[in-house]
Parts: sequence; structure tokens; C-alpha cells
Amino acid sequence: MKRMLAFILAVATALTLAGCGSGEGKEQPAATMNPKLTERLASPLLERKDEYFEMKLQIAQTTYKAGEPINLSATLTYVGEEKSYTVWGSSSAQVVFTLTDGKNFNMDGASTSDLVPTEFKQGEKVSYPFVKSGGFSSNEPDADFWKSFYAEKELKLPAGTYLVTASCNFSLTQEVPESSYDASVYTTITVTE
Repeated sequence: MKRMLAFILAVATALTLAGCGSGEGKEQPAATMNPKLTERLASPLLERKDEYFEMKLQIAQTTYKAGEPINLSATLTYVGEEKSYTVWGSSSAQVVFTLTDGKNFNMDGASTSDLVPTEFKQGEKVSYPFVKSGGFSSNEPDADFWKSFYAEKELKLPAGTYLVTASCNFSLTQEVPESSYDASVYTTITVTE
């Protein structure tokens, strides 16, 4: 009986381990993807508005062919009660773009860490064209891809499904990060062969 139980346990363990595998070269199943990312991929949010700002993601289409330029931008309009409003953040970007497929493609977005004031006038729409930002290690296996990706100004992507997000990169007062303004808009982009 003990031998039979040990044999069943060994077979079950082997089957479990074989089913796990390393996952190399395979797409990551949606079930193991970050739930927030899965939710955002399924439910794009192209505009949002609160008591401070109205933010919109501008994109003509969401399906492209591999290598086709993707044009997008974000707009930000101060809609508060004051004639103008000053925010505090990076001098390099008040809006930062990120891009991911939830697997191996991650453009995290980057900006300088300085703190400068930026004034928004009531009702004035400010446009922020898509800008690539982020980094990579030259030791990464796909370093050549990232070097080429960041060197090209236009956004061109390999086949896949991506989440592109435009996020505000500032605080409502000089008390950073206590007054960080966490607003973003996002959509899913599908790139076919």
C-alpha cells in the first residue's frame, strides 16, 4: 500500500512539474498576466475628467500592420475654477507614455527627476505627442532590438497586442509625492503581420 501511494505521489509530482515547464518561447497565458493590465486591455479609457483636468488619448485607429507608423498623442486641459493652475513635476515630461504587451515588451516611460512649476490656463488644451522613453541594459539578449526601437522616432511595433498608456507626471503642489496627480488614459493597440 505504501509503495502504491508513493508511486501515485511520484507520478502526480512528475505530471505537475512537466505541466509547469519553463515557459520559454511561449506566450504568457492571460490568467498569469497582471490583473490590472488584463482589465485595461479589455476596457480602454480614452478620456477622463475630474475637478482639475480633462485628459484624452488621441489615436486614429487601434489596428495596424507590423512596421506601420502608429500616431498618437494625449491632450490635457485644466478645467478647474481658477483662471490658471500651477503643477509641479519633471521639466522633461508632464505626460509620460508607457507601452507593454504584458510579456516581453515593456517601454516603461522615463523622465528627469527635477521639480519645476508648469502653469495651465483654464480651458487651454495642451497636446503631448507620443514620445518613446525608457531604457535597457546592453547585456540583455534583446538589446539590439531596443537600441533600434529607441533610435527610430516613429512608433512601429512587431505583431502583437499592446496597452499604450498616457499618464500625468506631476503633483498638484510642491509637496511631492504627497500630492501626486495619478491620472491616465489608455487603449489597446493590435498589430498584425
